[in-house]
Amino acid sequence: MTTTDLTATPNLATLATATWEPFVVEGQVAGQVSWLVQQARPNGPLAAGFWRITPEEGAEIPYAVNGSETFHVLEGEAVLEEADGRQVRLSPGTVVSFPDGYTATWRTLTPFTKFFVVA
Repeated sequence: MTTTDLTATPNLATLATATWEPFVVEGQVAGQVSWLVQQARPNGPLAAGFWRITPEEGAEIPYAVNGSETFHVLEGEAVLEEADGRQVRLSPGTVVSFPDGYTATWRTLTPFTKFFVVA
C-alpha cells in the first residue's frame, strides 16, 4: 500500500505569477519556461509547467520527447511536422499527448504558450 505525505505543500502558479527563465535544450535556447515541478524519480522524470515561444525564436526547431509529454495549448498556433510529412496542427484548446521518443520539426506560427506535463 502506498502512503501519501499529507504535510506536503502543493505548488501553485498561474501565467500571471509565472517566473520565466530560458529553456535550454542541448545548449540552444528554445523559448522560455516556468517550472511548476521538476522531480527526478526512479522510473523517470516528472516535470510540469508553462512554456512559451515566439515565431522568431521557434520558426523551425527540433522537437523530441524524453518521457511521455501531454500538453494543453493556452495560446498561439504551431505545427509539428513529422519525418513522413504528416502534420499535427496546434491551436488554443488543443490537448495532445506524445509518447516517449516522438520527434518532429516544430514551427511556431504565432506567439505560443502551453501547459505541459512530462512523466
